[in-house]
Amino acid sequence: MILRVKPEIPFKTYEIYVLCGVFSVSRRSGEILVVYFSVPRLQFPRRESRRNLKLSDTFESNHTIEPLVAETDESPWRQRFGNIYKVLRQRIVLLDYPPGMRLDIDALAEEFDVSRTPVRSVIQRLEDEGLALTRHGVGTTVTDIDTRNIRDALLFRMHLAELIGRLNPKPARVAVVEQLGKLHDECLALDLPADLRAFAHIDVKLHAFKCNLIGNALLRRTYDEMYHRSVRAWFHVLPDMDFEAEKIALLNDMSQTRNAILRGDVAAVGYITRNALSDGLYRLEELAKEDGTP
Repeated sequence: MILRVKPEIPFKTYEIYVLCGVFSVSRRSGEILVVYFSVPRLQFPRRESRRNLKLSDTFESNHTIEPLVAETDESPWRQRFGNIYKVLRQRIVLLDYPPGMRLDIDALAEEFDVSRTPVRSVIQRLEDEGLALTRHGVGTTVTDIDTRNIRDALLFRMHLAELIGRLNPKPARVAVVEQLGKLHDECLALDLPADLRAFAHIDVKLHAFKCNLIGNALLRRTYDEMYHRSVRAWFHVLPDMDFEAEKIALLNDMSQTRNAILRGDVAAVGYITRNALSDGLYRLEELAKEDGTP
């Protein structure tokens, strides 16, 4: 596999991650040769200019590879980017920004009191994750919810979940475990279906809690991205599902996760999550059968 670049462009160092694989790159005759390695992180040169590297015809794609800044980067620009990214992604996932809604870069820049540049960068990231789409003459809009591939996405998340406690897991602090208990009580007090958005928000918080247990950076990013790619489909059909059954399932997930952490068994959290996803997939498939959806 080959990435082609112009040999006259100056380079500096940056990192690239692709799902659970990593690219090691060497340069030869104006081309970058790409080889997979199993190590968690490798570095290769990057150009000083902001222009994108493009995949060659070998990949049959025009998708661009954006430089990824290390998670330890605490620069003001990175913090602004992270804040805007998290807010916009959450609005999309919780359906505050429904599918088809136009994302106005000027309006967002004014809302967050920044220039258009960080907003454009965030939009690009959301596009890469399948949450936004930019079309000529239309602008940037929130993507439609992909219900056709939800089963494949959930099966993939199930396999990723099993790795939570196996790839360098992080121990949970007592204060964090107490927060999970409060989240459980918050869910218990919900009056569904009136608090449907609050219910979805609790699931987002539970996901963030589990992400903080993942020590492997590549797994954490992939697991987080796949959650946000697929969870909208569940939130979208929640009004048609059995609210009490969904509430009980989420409460059981939180209770079992908390108990596993209290006894120091982080590996169990992965399997608890995997089983919760399996049960959720079953309920979604039963709903599809009732609606006559293939």
